[in-house]
Amino acid sequence: MNNLRNDLFIKFAAVVLIIIALFEGALIFALTKSFNMHLKDRLVIIASEIANSKKYNINNLIELQHKYKIYPLFVKITTLSKSAENLKKYEGFEVKTIKTPSGIEKMLIFNYVKNNKIISVKTIISGNSDKIEIVRTISLAISFFIYLIVLLVGYKFIDAIAKNIENTIKRLKFFNSNVSHELKTPLTIMKGEIELALKKDECSEKLLKSILNEINYINDITEKLLFLTKKDFTKKDFKQTDLEDIILELYEKYSKRISINLEISEDDFLINGDKTLLKMAISNLIENSIKYHAKHINLKLKKIKNKIKLIIEDDGIGIPKEKIPFIFDEFYRVDESRNKKIKGFGLGLAIVKSILNLHSAKINVESDINKGVKFTIEFNSI
Repeated sequence: MNNLRNDLFIKFAAVVLIIIALFEGALIFALTKSFNMHLKDRLVIIASEIANSKKYNINNLIELQHKYKIYPLFVKITTLSKSAENLKKYEGFEVKTIKTPSGIEKMLIFNYVKNNKIISVKTIISGNSDKIEIVRTISLAISFFIYLIVLLVGYKFIDAIAKNIENTIKRLKFFNSNVSHELKTPLTIMKGEIELALKKDECSEKLLKSILNEINYINDITEKLLFLTKKDFTKKDFKQTDLEDIILELYEKYSKRISINLEISEDDFLINGDKTLLKMAISNLIENSIKYHAKHINLKLKKIKNKIKLIIEDDGIGIPKEKIPFIFDEFYRVDESRNKKIKGFGLGLAIVKSILNLHSAKINVESDINKGVKFTIEFNSI
């Protein structure tokens, strides 16, 4: 799992680095273009200002340098005895390479023609490059800082994903192990009884009933596993459902097996849902109470504002408080040593949780050892 985590992180870091590098390249390209365009605009303005000036001298040059922040700034005015039409060919920008004491430099020149004069305004492009380099350095520092933050956040995110994958794999292994165990036990019993019957060359009614019970047990496991693995449960088939009708039907069914006290307030209990699934969920809770030695069950249905509460409370053996957060996990049984005489495979409450989640219902559990269990389910009413 560490290899998966490291592999994901390395790929994530590489992708982020490529994105930031592309962003930096695009930013510097845009800045360079923007600076150069801005520089050209200022040279045009300076040339136009000189052409319209009645008297130009060195003091004007210094003022223009400070005013337009172009360093260095050179101006050359050439008077020619040619027609303005022929002089227009000299107008425009050009770039020349010159030698300076510091090395080879590029000079940007703008030639402006007016009144038989060519006004050449020049500057060294490297001065503009210095500004770009400063921006580039600041941008790289900010990008590096952002990169570190993204890596930190990404690592935590990847670590969380890796842990979820790890937990899923563990749960899958645990699930498969339990399925194998739960199916193997009844198959072993059936195999042993059939082999014994073949040796004795007899097939009693007791043997057939035992085998039938094991087959029913396997069928029950299979149905619940299929339910948990289905992915096509949606709310599109939901319709108006009366919870009171469901509770009354279940009361009629289970009151013959266990003492049930029924309390229903004078309200309507309509929700959007699937009646079959809701009956299955509530039945599983009642069956759970019966399985764990409850002698009496209280069923309460009441409405508070736009919420409907269903309370199922029994007097069974209860659940230790520290075990309550896990009881809705597949194949979880509170205590195998205490429950080994109770037949079951820990899927009933997982099914309950799946159905309630589908109906956007909340379930709360209150219990302790030898104090029974109280399930409180909250639905949104129509």
